[in-house]
Amino acid sequence: AQYILKAATSFGRAGLATSASTSKIDTLQDIWAQPIPKSNILNDIQMSGYIVDEQGRFNINDLVSQGMINNTVVKQFEVLLGYLNLPSTIALATAQYMASPVYQKDIINQYTMNVPAYRPAGRPLVDISELTLVKGIKSEWVYKLSNYITAIPQNIDYSNESGTSAANNTTNTPPTNTGTIQINVNTASAEVISAKSGIPLTISQRLITSRVSNAFNNSNDVLTFLASNGVQISRGSDSPIQLTTLTTSSQYFTIHAIVDDGNYEFKMVSMVFRLNRSGQWPQILWQHPE
Repeated sequence: AQYILKAATSFGRAGLATSASTSKIDTLQDIWAQPIPKSNILNDIQMSGYIVDEQGRFNINDLVSQGMINNTVVKQFEVLLGYLNLPSTIALATAQYMASPVYQKDIINQYTMNVPAYRPAGRPLVDISELTLVKGIKSEWVYKLSNYITAIPQNIDYSNESGTSAANNTTNTPPTNTGTIQINVNTASAEVISAKSGIPLTISQRLITSRVSNAFNNSNDVLTFLASNGVQISRGSDSPIQLTTLTTSSQYFTIHAIVDDGNYEFKMVSMVFRLNRSGQWPQILWQHPE
């Protein structure tokens, strides 16, 4: 099962590489976005799987940068929580849990007086399941959020398989991993697009309907769409709509592989980083049973 799961992951990496080399954008109509149904591999053993664009989700790790809370992202997360009918207090509670210890003095007693006692993480999250450790957050809320949020790693070595640093690649330097990750307007939900960019939710809903037949190639396409729907964009950092939070291509994905022999089911999930669109296989950032 482990060998087949790893082979399936390699198949997904190859698909992402091929898709990138033939197109400058990523959409839900691309070959990588089509799930593989159960297929016989050997005797009664079946393999299936799917790929998720993690830049189609709100990166929870953007709440904190270098140990400091990013209030802009906290407000964006509060908007998303409102759309999902979840308490807005989740946003600040999560940020405080992740912030460096110097910013945790107001909440430390909530954790150290707990039974059993533990301390806030003071670091980016590895997996969104860690949200269940944040005081006041219920597991059912985390489950509801799981389709809208992600935990893209920070402070990692973006090196390719040959050992060359991605930061030295002039073709497509990876995003600063202490900054905020852009949302792919071609793959994200209306709620995530609206929360991150400030585009009204009703317009974002029209946007995801339009992109099925007319994918967005660049920011000018988004501007044209907004103008045709009566939305005017004002210049400046204080504008309620920030298109710089959006992109039309992605670099972070998770590959979900499944092996089923009829009696048991084995699953593996791998987060990968695709450096550029040259056809190079994405780098595996982490991998574990699902």
